[in-house]
Amino acid sequence: MSAVSSPVVALLIAGVAVGVGVLVATLLRLGGDRADALAEAPIPATRRGDRRTRRLDSVLDASPVLRRAVAMTANLAERRGALGSLERSLRAADVPVRPAEVMLVHAVATVVVPVATLGLTQSMGKTIFALVLAGAGPPFALRFMTKRRQKKFGAQLPDALTTLAGSLRAGRSIGQAMEAVSREMTDPMGRELRKVVAEVRLGRTLHDTLADAAERINSPDFRWAVLAMQIQAEVGGNLAELLDQVAATMRERSRMKGEVKALTAEGRASAMMLVVMVPALGGVMAVMNPTYMKPMFTTSLGQILLGVCAVMISSGYFWMSRMVKIDV
Repeated sequence: MSAVSSPVVALLIAGVAVGVGVLVATLLRLGGDRADALAEAPIPATRRGDRRTRRLDSVLDASPVLRRAVAMTANLAERRGALGSLERSLRAADVPVRPAEVMLVHAVATVVVPVATLGLTQSMGKTIFALVLAGAGPPFALRFMTKRRQKKFGAQLPDALTTLAGSLRAGRSIGQAMEAVSREMTDPMGRELRKVVAEVRLGRTLHDTLADAAERINSPDFRWAVLAMQIQAEVGGNLAELLDQVAATMRERSRMKGEVKALTAEGRASAMMLVVMVPALGGVMAVMNPTYMKPMFTTSLGQILLGVCAVMISSGYFWMSRMVKIDV
């Protein structure tokens, strides 16, 4: 009897999958409430914000098994040195979930998803695909979210520096100007500046707070702007004029990057066609004439040729992508 026809196995797999889904949704939803509370509360002593930030902790405290699993995951990851790097990645992507919680959900999904796929489909190929998807999907998604947020932050940075310089010319202090900019700018710039303002109100120095923000965001342009502000504070000078010059330089770099991207578009398109065209043509031929393409997948010579083709396509794509990649 197959696993699909067994109601006990099917119900067990469905229950585990639903449990993992509820766990993920709960952590993300409550973690999102925590991030909104931290970003919106202008003064850390606000009681309403404190209650919202403790909602996720209340859920963990209400479930001893979940709390113990998260603690064990944190201890194991800390011993292996993986907790710090994941925490930096989560902060850069602005994902308001603890690293141990993410690791726990990732580990459970990596086990449950392939097992559920094997039980429901009885296909080893689909099971391997589910294993790869569950194992490599979350890190890839986190990296994608980080890059997208950094790109959006970099696009907002010149306008934020220009607005900050205008506020300084209007007679405001650097703290007042940064608070005004944090209200006017949208996320992610506004959220990061609100965090800076909140930390300054707690007693930290502005330069230390900006340095931590630059480390958290991992934006070279923002790190450069923070360094320029620190040097200006040591040697003196007109901060508003300095910020205008930094913003103008960033805009010029962005314009040059756009020009380089336009000039190298043909090379990047050729590299992509090199990767897509051959496998796509092989797939079309396999669908139209399966008998003709069958020896490529069933014989040892055909498999060797497929491996050689994969190596040649990968090396060609890597070579062409390196040729058209120009750092500005």
